[in-house]
Amino acid sequence: MNYDYAKIAKEVIQAVGGPENIKSAAHCATRLRLIVADRSLADDETVGEIDAVKGTFFTAGQYQIIFGTGHVNRVYEQITRLGIAETTASEAKEAKMDGKNRLQKAIRTFGDVFVPVIPALVATGLFLGLKGALLNDNFLALLGMTNADIPQTFQVLVDVLSGTTFAFLPAIVCWSTFRVFGGSPVLGLILGLMLVNGALPNAYSVADPSSGVTPLMLFGFIPIVGYQGSILPAFVAGVIGSKLEKKLRKTVPAVFDFMITPFLVLFVMLVLALLVIGPLLHALENVLLVVVEYALGLPLGIGGLLVGFFWSIITLTGVHHIFNMLEISLLASTGFNPFNAILCMCGFSSAGVCLAISIKARKKEIRAIGPSATASALLGISEPALFGVILRYGMKPFLLSCSINGIAGMIAMLLGMKGTGNGITTIPGLLLYIYSPSQLVMYVILALAVFATAFCLCWFFAVPAEVMETDAPKGGKKEVPPAPAAFPSVLGAVAQGTFVPMEEIPDPTFSQGVLGICCGVEPETGKVFSPMDGTISQLADTLHAVGIEAEGVELLIHVGIDTVEMKGDGFKSHIKEGQAVKKGDLLLSVDLEKIKAAGHPATIMVAVTNSDDLASVEAAASGRLSPGDQLMCLKA
Repeated sequence: MNYDYAKIAKEVIQAVGGPENIKSAAHCATRLRLIVADRSLADDETVGEIDAVKGTFFTAGQYQIIFGTGHVNRVYEQITRLGIAETTASEAKEAKMDGKNRLQKAIRTFGDVFVPVIPALVATGLFLGLKGALLNDNFLALLGMTNADIPQTFQVLVDVLSGTTFAFLPAIVCWSTFRVFGGSPVLGLILGLMLVNGALPNAYSVADPSSGVTPLMLFGFIPIVGYQGSILPAFVAGVIGSKLEKKLRKTVPAVFDFMITPFLVLFVMLVLALLVIGPLLHALENVLLVVVEYALGLPLGIGGLLVGFFWSIITLTGVHHIFNMLEISLLASTGFNPFNAILCMCGFSSAGVCLAISIKARKKEIRAIGPSATASALLGISEPALFGVILRYGMKPFLLSCSINGIAGMIAMLLGMKGTGNGITTIPGLLLYIYSPSQLVMYVILALAVFATAFCLCWFFAVPAEVMETDAPKGGKKEVPPAPAAFPSVLGAVAQGTFVPMEEIPDPTFSQGVLGICCGVEPETGKVFSPMDGTISQLADTLHAVGIEAEGVELLIHVGIDTVEMKGDGFKSHIKEGQAVKKGDLLLSVDLEKIKAAGHPATIMVAVTNSDDLASVEAAASGRLSPGDQLMCLKA
């Protein structure tokens, strides 16, 4: 039957509560999956009366409409043309969590705020690395030069290139936070610029005891400073500010909204940021400083273990620049900086984890961001790797990096490693250790060991499943499928295992015959074979479902229940769309343990989706099956 898919899409949108009730859409081999704002607005009865709809249900935080193969993708295409956004992997996970796992959601949101900032941070990392390498006193001494020999114009240019991003980082973070949380990005930008206004004492100068710059004190106890290089104050101000703006937009009369709302948002948030948010974090900075000074003095390298493990966590707060004071104090009193060795190893660890994820990932975004973020980490700027790759898709790679940081920090302290300066780390940090051959050798060996260990452990144990998604192909010409094979009177078993009657399949879509008469196999091995001669008419992007057509027969092979959520992890295809296959050909290889670990039944369903067009479709099996054994009998 020919359907008007554009009409169906419009009817679906209206029956589910209108476009404002649909957050996003996705589809699997048989179902349109909608994430809706309010489940109660979806009219199941009306949806069920729409052409081509075979059923509906709500599960995993999604309103799912069964269309079947050959229809669902066409309806989805029309749905997206009408302005409904695609469901991202993170949205699907959040819908499934349905309010659970707040920490994971918070971390992902924090990462989303930072993604637009990554290119600027990467470029700055390169500039800082070059600055540290070329203008370092130790390097210049090898050439018989000092900084005094470098033209002032060149030094100013280098300072502008390497200092602008971090000097105005709060403005960038505040802009991005307003954007993510639904506020006006330009208000976020202005608020962030206020936090680094030149009238405020510069944060870097305040952190340097030799500068003579001190905070302004309000009421004698509230310190007021600029927040150059800080992340957390701008982020918190951005979250509160965007929520305040949205609240004001709803309450302030429209005639005054244009003037009153921006004024109140900027005024209230600047006061809060300078008098409450900033000072509280300033107190946190002082506490962290005392803790780190104490930790470095602990015996058996325990101080390095603690500082190394928590350094990435401290970096998350954006208050790590305060440790410049500690490093400068150490250099002033001893001429050496053991703290730098820990930070350098943390950089190599982040780079190794980031590189492993970016190389192994299938997601194009990570493959694009990862290598440049790795290069930035190797040049001393870890934020792109931390926020754009390591933390963005889960806690496992982050905790692995923290653990390696701790062990590397402990080893660095036990070896007595210490630099002759501060401000540069990782590869440029080598220049702080050339004063002693033994220090330089220890630095190189430990750095290589940390990088290799981080890369290998992450590669084998910590690459997030979400980055292993394969992006859907765009454009390109599809091959013309070959002519259909002859009508199959007998379908063979698709896998080795135990026969499952239709009514016992643990999915109502199949057990109730919504997609046609079917049966299943509970697999013992992860090999899935073709039950008939035919042509591959459909291969799901997530590789969990295969459509096969022969003369007068349309077949769907569906591996597992809700395995679309695994995004292809654990599935390997041996075929492609349009390919002719023979009965018994290997179609898929499946990791049954991964399906089990993900909490999904592994039952393989075989459905004759056009069974209404056939004279007879009957199951013809029982008990244990081997691939190719008689499974179903068909009559045209």
